[in-house]
Amino acid sequence: MTVHDFLQLTDDDEHTLDVRAALEFAERYLAADEGSQERVSMAAALTVLLDDPSRAVRKAIAKALASSPYAPGHVVRCLASDVDEVAVPILKHSPILTEAELVDLLAEGTDAMQCAIAEREGLSAAICAAICEVGSEAACRTLLRNTSAQVLQSSLLRLAQRCENHPEVCDELLKSRELPLAMRYQLLMKLAENLDDHPIILERVPEHQRRTFLSDAEDKVVLRLALEAGHEDLPEFVEHLRVHGKLTTRLLLRAVCCGRLRFFAASLANLGQVPLPRLCKLLLTVRRSALQAILRKAGLPLRSHQAFLLAIDVARQADADFTYDLALDEARMLTETLLAEMQDGALGTDEDVTAFLRRFAIDVARLEARLLVKNGSLQLTQATRAA
Repeated sequence: MTVHDFLQLTDDDEHTLDVRAALEFAERYLAADEGSQERVSMAAALTVLLDDPSRAVRKAIAKALASSPYAPGHVVRCLASDVDEVAVPILKHSPILTEAELVDLLAEGTDAMQCAIAEREGLSAAICAAICEVGSEAACRTLLRNTSAQVLQSSLLRLAQRCENHPEVCDELLKSRELPLAMRYQLLMKLAENLDDHPIILERVPEHQRRTFLSDAEDKVVLRLALEAGHEDLPEFVEHLRVHGKLTTRLLLRAVCCGRLRFFAASLANLGQVPLPRLCKLLLTVRRSALQAILRKAGLPLRSHQAFLLAIDVARQADADFTYDLALDEARMLTETLLAEMQDGALGTDEDVTAFLRRFAIDVARLEARLLVKNGSLQLTQATRAA
């Protein structure tokens, strides 16, 4: 059947066009010169085929035209609003569709259509913002995995607000380095809220220890984020914690024991309202009485001062300058030294500083052991086999 024969068909004709013929028309259109009679005829044939009852026919046309900037615009736009299997190739690849059209299609589309748009190469910031604002959970996850998409920090923040109760989206968000530390912390804390009744917690942590376990887990999250924070980000993160009442004495003591000296210094500077560079110099140079005045000004309880003063002494002896974090072996030595020198003294109503230090020392030792195993896993495996 020629194109002329096809265009002469009426609704009463029983003839149908197979997929191969539809594909041929699409390919002939793309191969024809602009303005030629061949291209006009092929465009007419493709337009008629938009009403073909066979999805396979329309899908074949969509696949053939999807990536071409020369495809007939009206055909592409009709296919973009078709059923999922027809629309998806167009939505994912077609350069014909404008930014405004994609936003409209996104708002009205199914999950599969939204995901196709979210997969597009080099998505603009405006379309990314629209997906973060109205996209389905699946589309948002797809967008976050699209490394070529131009997702602004403001869009990530909006998405975090929308999807804080969706763990899978949160997991993808947390992989983004563009998400501010404060928001990463909030998402992690939201996920932690569901740990109370997690099967692993219920099975492995005795009921009377769960509150302490979850509290320790929260502190570990903070210090992990602090370790990854840049010098510019850390003060803002510390301020966020202070505003939300999370900058506790226990957290600062854990920070010292884990060697997170940058976080410790930034926290003291924030609490004592002292510029951070000046505070770092004071921690290295002033006498104990002046250090104690700094701790008092920061609002740290008197019963905790001995531990902090000793920790600062040990850090000085290790030539630390509070502008970088200690390695795990140095942190373990610091904690062990503190334990050896500390006298019992209440940090809280029912726990003392030494008890906290013992628990922190165990945590640091575990972290160091895991790192050693990770770095020397091959030798460990061979030794195990030899035994």
